[in-house]
Formats: sequence, C-alpha cells, structure tokens
Amino acid sequence: MRGPNLGLLPRQVRRPAQGTARAATARQCAVRYAAYGWPVTTGSTTPTCDPEQVQTLWSMLPSASVHAVSGEAFDVVEADASTGRAALLRLERLGVPVGPVVWAPATDRIGFLVQCETLGQVPTLLGETCRLRVLHRGDLVELPGSPHNRVRWLREPATIGTPPELPPAHVVLGGIASCRIPQRH
Repeated sequence: MRGPNLGLLPRQVRRPAQGTARAATARQCAVRYAAYGWPVTTGSTTPTCDPEQVQTLWSMLPSASVHAVSGEAFDVVEADASTGRAALLRLERLGVPVGPVVWAPATDRIGFLVQCETLGQVPTLLGETCRLRVLHRGDLVELPGSPHNRVRWLREPATIGTPPELPPAHVVLGGIASCRIPQRH
C-alpha cells in the first residue's frame, strides 16, 4: 500500500482543464517577477526591476522568454530531478520552508532559489556526488511564464507585493546531501 505523496510532489503543478483559467502571459509573469525585485530580461536586453520598463519591453516582444539574473536577487542550486524531488519532499516533511522551486522538464533538473551569497564552498564539495549545478552571479535563469513553457514552478513564489522568502543555501544543500541517490550503473 502506498502512503500519501510517495513518489509524488505535493501541490504539483497541473495544467488546467481546457476552457478554464488561462495561463499568464510572459508579460504578466515578467511584471510579477520585477515587482518582487528580481531583475528580468529577455536574454538579450538589459535586466530591470522597473515594472513599467518590463511592461513596455514584453509588449514589444510578447513571445520573448522571461529570464532573471542569478546573484542579483537570488542564487540558484540545481540538482537532477530524482535528487531534487527527494530533497524537496524531505524538507517539506520536516516543515522547512523551501521557497520557490522550478523544474525544467527537458533537462529534468530542479532549481531551488536561495538567498544571495549564502553558497560558500559547500557546492564544490557536494557537486560531484550530488550532481549539483550552481548558477553563478550573472548567469541567466529562465523562469516560468515564457511562451515556450520550458520551465514550470513546483513551488510558486508568493503573490504580488510580497517578496518570496528564500532559504539560505545551506538549508537546501543539507536536504540534497541527505537525499543523495546513487547513480545506477
């Protein structure tokens, strides 16, 4: 018998049934992220947190992807999906706030948004065994809401007007380290 949430992600993002709520546009998502204080860019424009500039930019480029700059408002710790899912479930079961979490289905990677400059040297020590990838200052992070739908929220940030609470990196890294799943050969 399976217990609750075994192998599943709680509150997993599902597509709404056809004819129900429409997905937010890239412009709406970009404005929302800018309101959090996250510098956003199309990938080829200067990053900005100004909602009016963002509104204008995505009005001119409605099919542009939405990217944020790592190291400005948050850092990103990425893990392979199996390790990331296990860490996410473990941390939530322990009652630890994990903050926003993204999933890239094409690469099957999970990205935890963490407080800036809290990474230290730990990722270097865990990187090989946990298959971690740390996005450095200036690296672009694609965010959900892009028309190409390459990234989805597993844990969405708070509503507009409330900047998301981000955990320090050591909290997420501890969860990942405790849930290491050995590679199969």
